[in-house]
Amino acid sequence: GWHVTGRFIMRVFVLLAIAVAASHALVDLPSWAQGGQAHRLRGMTQVTGVEENHFDAFLDNNDFSKGMFPVKYYQLGDFYDQASAVCFFNMGGEGPTSGIGKGFMYELAQTHKALIVATEHRFYGSSLPEGGLSVDNLKYLTSRQALADAARLISLVNETAKCRKWIAFGGSYSGALSAWFRLKYPNTIDAALSSSGVVNAILDFVEFDEQVASAIGKDCADDLRHITSVFGKALSSGQGDQAKTYFNVRTAVNDGDFAYMLADSAAMADQYNQKAALCSAIKGVTSLPDDATMQTFANFTITFWGKDFAPGCFYDRDCVKNEPSRWQPTSRSWWWQKCFELAYWQNSPKTGSLRLDLLSMQYHTERCEYMFYPTMFPMTNETNNYYGGAAPRGSNIYFSDFSDDPWQQASVRQELSSDLPYQLVECDGCGHCDDLHAPSTNDPPALTASRKRFEDYLTQWLN
Repeated sequence: GWHVTGRFIMRVFVLLAIAVAASHALVDLPSWAQGGQAHRLRGMTQVTGVEENHFDAFLDNNDFSKGMFPVKYYQLGDFYDQASAVCFFNMGGEGPTSGIGKGFMYELAQTHKALIVATEHRFYGSSLPEGGLSVDNLKYLTSRQALADAARLISLVNETAKCRKWIAFGGSYSGALSAWFRLKYPNTIDAALSSSGVVNAILDFVEFDEQVASAIGKDCADDLRHITSVFGKALSSGQGDQAKTYFNVRTAVNDGDFAYMLADSAAMADQYNQKAALCSAIKGVTSLPDDATMQTFANFTITFWGKDFAPGCFYDRDCVKNEPSRWQPTSRSWWWQKCFELAYWQNSPKTGSLRLDLLSMQYHTERCEYMFYPTMFPMTNETNNYYGGAAPRGSNIYFSDFSDDPWQQASVRQELSSDLPYQLVECDGCGHCDDLHAPSTNDPPALTASRKRFEDYLTQWLN
């Protein structure tokens, strides 16, 4: 069926180019998804000439005798006014930190004459202890240790900067961290913006898939279900090797890991404002032969996320277990956090699933045990009991979510009090952490309004 679909495949690329040109800027694509069209549109440029610094963090913030290791951070004082002494802290997340971006926080720093400090999260990028990402070391890769690192860095910066107010910023996992920083260190952090902050560590996170289906609409969801069923049929009928070859994935990769990659390719398009590109690329697949259907989705994946996306370490348990040279910048560390304390296991819902039912509690449990150690299971109850889950008790945190983003299901989902404002920004194509990118006249009115609401709270909290 390939010769019949040549013209169809060309249409995919033309539509992609059109859909992509009209999209919002993206913030922080995962490091393994930065090789394609999606990354070229990201729009978050870095401030040039900001030098890289390091501070000594304790391997174990509860036992200083275990030694120290360097953690990277950046500091920008161009706008800093010592008289008002306002300081912004950009939380590191589940990937490398390479500088300070010219996004919303940067613009606010100019308005409020703020110092900016941006840190890398322990065990990501170059912020590694001696011995690297061994299981013995990974026991110290937790959100609690990361918050203690951040508090230590602030105390070091305060020695010279003498900040009067500290505001934490973050998005996604780092958005959860910014909220948790204010909750657990209220004397260090005065307020926080938690953009798409995933504060609720959900174990069996079927709501993720359900939200993607709702956001992309019935027709597109049905096209995606068809694609999923074609790949499922291939995997169960001995054609899995051929299916994997379309993506340059090695044939020995676990079928569940391959299914995870397929699900992510589609879900991330919705998550990062690109559902129109996804839906136009796969329109009409139901009338194609199976091989052309698989080729169409492979073409979308490779064009959009890059050729290294599908065969990457993140979607390969053997790599995460056995190939240290490929563990950075994210794969092993983020899987550890998902397996150890946070989960957010994106399992297949019982009905209407967009993803293969290989993606289950059993899949994730076995994968975590295989990659790290037997009996491993995420401590989501402890995590949620410690921080408060979807109902944290605290003040001066602004939570923002976006209507298409599947991660909103792991947020607070509602206004908890007048001191914990919540905003669901509703618009077609509104995605993950949208308020963190630099404001633009093309932004949907609902996004502009939410930023304005945060700025009003910020002014109040600074005074």
